[in-house]
Amino acid sequence: MRAFALLLGAFLALASATQARENTYYAPPRFNDIAQGTYQAGDTRFTLDCYQNAFLMRFVGQPEIFVLYADYGSMGARVLQFDSGTIAIQVMGWGGMTVYTDDHPEGLPTSKVGESASPVLPAVSLAQIQSAADDDASHLSNNRGLKLSFQADANAVADNAVRALAFDTMENAARGIDRFTANPAARNAFGQRISAVHIAIADKPYIRIADRILVVTFNPRTGYFGRASSKAISFALGKMFAIPSN
Repeated sequence: MRAFALLLGAFLALASATQARENTYYAPPRFNDIAQGTYQAGDTRFTLDCYQNAFLMRFVGQPEIFVLYADYGSMGARVLQFDSGTIAIQVMGWGGMTVYTDDHPEGLPTSKVGESASPVLPAVSLAQIQSAADDDASHLSNNRGLKLSFQADANAVADNAVRALAFDTMENAARGIDRFTANPAARNAFGQRISAVHIAIADKPYIRIADRILVVTFNPRTGYFGRASSKAISFALGKMFAIPSN
């Protein structure tokens, strides 16, 4: 399996599909026979849509949009992986599909139950960015006891199209922090070192710590590939703090 989170020097870089395309020794496969649509697995329902040489996955009733990268599994299976490197979906050679979730890490058999429409990030105003930043800070204070502020670089919110991805990056960062700090040891370590989260534009998604600020970057030119999921951010924090993430 190819993990999509790589520790590079002093910071943790989160690999994107752009990097994969530029990587001369790795060419991601294309599984065109994996059907787009809405899928049911027990009580879990999700949509799956093609996105360039990858897929977009969204659990019904949840806001996050995950990019899934195609790879080969064992015994002829094909897998779709989160950008954290963990397996989201496995498709056996005979076509049977299994989805792996936080509630069901053992996997659930999955069947297509309908069609789907590829998710689109909604337009976001500056007021909505600020409101979400306040809500994220309040949630982490009430649920994890963390005293954080969230802010975005002016360049990240100046343009409407870029602002939507900045908002998406900020929400993924908040969810990733929430996931990571569910572990009491992680919560204590994070609280001692981080007092603010800053969203900024860069040529690739990565996280780093500077003066008690967790900097989370995204690349608006590469769309969904240009930002990390909450799973990847949690995984990256686990590597940074040397504490396994959930």
